[in-house]
Amino acid sequence: MAKANTKGYASSTVIRLLAIGLNAVGALLLLPFVLKALGANDFGIWAMATSITGYLLLLDFGIALACTRYLSVNAEDQAGWRRTFSSSFALSLGLAALLLLVAGLVQVGVYSGLLPASYQPMPNVISLLLVEVALSIPLRLYQSILRAEVRYVEIGLFEIVRIVLRLLGIPLILWAGGGLMSILVYASAVNVLFFALMLINVYRRDRTLYIDWQTVDWAHVRELFNFSKYAAVTQVAEFFKYRTDNVLVGILLGVSAVAPYAIMVVVVDMLTQILMRFQSYWDTIIMRHAGERRLASALDTTLKSLQIGVSLALLATFDTWLLGTHFLSLWVGETYAHLALPLTLFTLILPGLAVQLATSPYFNALGKQRSNAGLALLEILIKLVLLLPLTKLFAADGVIYASVLAAFGAAVLRLRVMAGIVQCSPLHLTRMVICKLMPVLVLLGVLWSLTLLLEIAGMPPLFTAALILALQLIYLLFSIKKPTYTHHPALHAICPSPRSTS
Repeated sequence: MAKANTKGYASSTVIRLLAIGLNAVGALLLLPFVLKALGANDFGIWAMATSITGYLLLLDFGIALACTRYLSVNAEDQAGWRRTFSSSFALSLGLAALLLLVAGLVQVGVYSGLLPASYQPMPNVISLLLVEVALSIPLRLYQSILRAEVRYVEIGLFEIVRIVLRLLGIPLILWAGGGLMSILVYASAVNVLFFALMLINVYRRDRTLYIDWQTVDWAHVRELFNFSKYAAVTQVAEFFKYRTDNVLVGILLGVSAVAPYAIMVVVVDMLTQILMRFQSYWDTIIMRHAGERRLASALDTTLKSLQIGVSLALLATFDTWLLGTHFLSLWVGETYAHLALPLTLFTLILPGLAVQLATSPYFNALGKQRSNAGLALLEILIKLVLLLPLTKLFAADGVIYASVLAAFGAAVLRLRVMAGIVQCSPLHLTRMVICKLMPVLVLLGVLWSLTLLLEIAGMPPLFTAALILALQLIYLLFSIKKPTYTHHPALHAICPSPRSTS
């Protein structure tokens, strides 16, 4: 089983990274075309609509995550699956109905004259996005089924279909004379199709939609809601980790300071998406092990996810240090090349994020979602406390320092909470984590030394970068292909409590 999981991990990671690559390259090619076709004003609305969809999907209040958790924990209980899915579906339909009601009220405001015509097209855009999200939230539960069954290859393929349809369809519509609302309707239809493809996949494979209204258990609905509300808190805290810092920078330092910070946020967000692609595969495996009471395996898989995530985060920081100046010069011009060092420091939030991504499914699987949400909120609170004094001392860099220190502090607290759960010393768990990270720490030492030697030898920077990246690629391919066993020889000695109950 472990070997099969590793193979699936390699395949799903490659497919999802291909999706990221297609999306990134497509965006670079698509944005100038859309800007020229729509003009600055409509282009701004189009860009805002893309972001608003992500914000509105937070309104599922963690229902999809709660569904994934209970499906994964009860992997062998078909009756439990139907009860969980049907109850989640009922909860999501109520939320979808509420969103459709709001969309209807917006349109009533338009046609009754309460919203002046000068506000258009924003009321129509908001209504469209509310309808899109209302349709997506129930369909999104079929993604929970695929995640619970660790079918990330299918999810990645559907993601590629969505990206290709957007990249081909939007230019074609604009070329044919379509405008803002035309491409927004098309993009919304493609987004709904993305989730509908998962429904079709589940039905074709299982010949059932897993909806049985007789199995809806309102006590279970309350249980799901109690879990999902903490999941929603975690999602909101994650959203405020760095994505809203542009607003904070503007408030504290003025609008002129926003542009450089916004450039860095784009890069960090791209790296975050890559990190999430690598680590999300392990979430449902952790939950399944916990549901089967294989607590030692759940812990070891959590540490495996942590090892992969932190290793990638550290490599990302190293690469930003190595390539940051050249990348920024090519991307946004020499004017912003000086951001290379602040950007490198900014990427130091990624190891803390990796710890969060690894430990969150473990906490949720063991019913510690309240602690997980509390730790996520505590990180934001630490950041806000540090923000004002650090921005006064270091200007915009102070926001970076506050984010990094908060992420590091939250990561340490997460490991302490995990040590308390497994009833072992935090020092012992730290030793375990360091052992897991030793290969990448050695690699970083070798890469740093090799970079300095090549620089002293006068080698062209392009050759140095190519060689360093090639070595990292070999390391990553070896890590992905290497068999992953949900068993660690040191686990019994360091954390005997979970093994005794598995």
